[in-house]
Amino acid sequence: MTLRPHLVAGVGAFALAACGGTDAPTSSIEADAPPAEAETEAELHPLLAEVAPGAYSLEKTHAFMTIKVGHAGGISQYRISFTDFDADLDFNPADPESSSISFSINPAAVETNYPADYAAGHPDSQWSSWNEDVSRDAKWLNADEYPEITFVSTAATKTGELSGTVTGDLTLLGVTRPVTLDVTYNGVANPPWFEGRDVIGFDASTSVLRSDFGMTAFIPNIGDEVTVEFSGEFLQDE
Repeated sequence: MTLRPHLVAGVGAFALAACGGTDAPTSSIEADAPPAEAETEAELHPLLAEVAPGAYSLEKTHAFMTIKVGHAGGISQYRISFTDFDADLDFNPADPESSSISFSINPAAVETNYPADYAAGHPDSQWSSWNEDVSRDAKWLNADEYPEITFVSTAATKTGELSGTVTGDLTLLGVTRPVTLDVTYNGVANPPWFEGRDVIGFDASTSVLRSDFGMTAFIPNIGDEVTVEFSGEFLQDE
């Protein structure tokens, strides 16, 4: 990538020499052209044009993260929500591909929304609920031994005006593997209670194989592929 500016400069010098030297006058079109930075700003989508670049933190009263995994060959989908997680975002609306994000998730804080009587269906379990089973049992999230799930971005790619992918390292059960998120930017708000600070929103999703992280219990009756979905808002740091 560092070769390109030198290549362009070399081609320009060669062209000037071919036309009689480096003193050729600059055309009025070139002289009147606005700076490249101004052109970039003018081309920004309206939902990005007024957004301040810089550091943002997850606005946790408007943030949601769920996972779903198929049961019995996919005839239904278990759905589990994480209820304690945080994230830090460094966002550049003019150059989204330079942005970065990191997530920290507490695996001990889950809500399975299981309506049946867990104890009646699991009389020999050491756990008192599905929430406790999923979060603490060694065959699932094993939160007692691995008290944090993390995602740290390593690259971002723009795929549309308001969409892109974010690739990063997901660490689960002590195993770290690359994961790519599909991301949509939803817009910006300026609620008066945040005194003029920007609030920006995103949706993101990805699918992973839990077996890649050593979680193999009950496959295939409980599916290997797990879909992770996020929707949330980020508040501009003061």
